[in-house]
Amino acid sequence: MTYRKILDSPWAIIATAAVISIAAAVLGAFNPLLSTDTACRYAPMAEAFAAGNWLDAFHPRFAVGGTCISGLAVLIFGLDGYSACSATSMFAWGLCTLPIFYITRRLFDDRAALFAVAFYLLCPMPMTWALKGLREPYKVLGLLLAADAILRCRSSEKNASIEAIFAIVLLAIFKCDAIILGFMAALAFLVASRFSARGWIVLGAKFLALQPMCFLVWQWTDWWLPAPHYVTLLKKLFGG
Repeated sequence: MTYRKILDSPWAIIATAAVISIAAAVLGAFNPLLSTDTACRYAPMAEAFAAGNWLDAFHPRFAVGGTCISGLAVLIFGLDGYSACSATSMFAWGLCTLPIFYITRRLFDDRAALFAVAFYLLCPMPMTWALKGLREPYKVLGLLLAADAILRCRSSEKNASIEAIFAIVLLAIFKCDAIILGFMAALAFLVASRFSARGWIVLGAKFLALQPMCFLVWQWTDWWLPAPHYVTLLKKLFGG
C-alpha cells in the first residue's frame, strides 16, 4: 500500500514534520496570543539580540537558546520581538510531531503513531504555549528526542547518540528548569548505552552546553553555576 511506503520512508516523515513546523511558524508569526512573560521579557530580549545589545539580550535567569533563535528571526525575517517568539516557539511545537511519531511507532505500531500525532496536534495546551511565545515547546521537544534516543540506543540503532546530544543541548539552553531533566536524560542514555563511550560523550556534551549559562551566572553572581536558582539553594544549604 502507498501509505505503507510513505511511513517506511524516513525522509517522507521528516518532510511532513518540516511542513507542519513551517506552517506552524507562519501561524505563530501572524496570530500570536498575548502573554505577559513574552511581552515583558522574551520579546524585548529578542529585539535586543537583533540590535546587538548583548547586555539587554541575555540574563542569567533565562536560558540563552530562546533569545538567540527568536533574535535571529527578528534579524532575518524582520519580525517584531513578540511575533518572532511566537513563530519560533510554534516551529518547535511542530517539530515535536517527529519524535512523537517514532516513539509511538516503536512502542506500538503505525496506526497508533498516526493517532498520537493527530491527538498532539489537536491538544490545545501545547499549542497555546507556543502561540504565546513561551519556551515550553523547546523543553517538550528535548524530552521527546531524549526518549526516542534512549529507545534507539536500547535497540542498537545508529545515530542514537547524535539525537541524544541534540536533545540534551535543547534541555540545557532553552529552559533553566529543564537542566536537571537534561542530566537525568543524559544519565539514562549512559545506562542504556551500557556505559559505553558514546554515553559518556552525551554526558560530556551536557556539561559543555551549560557553559554559556555558567558564564552569565558568573558575571552576575561570581558563581560558576548554570542558573542563579542553584546559587540561592547552595547559600541556603551552606550559608553565605
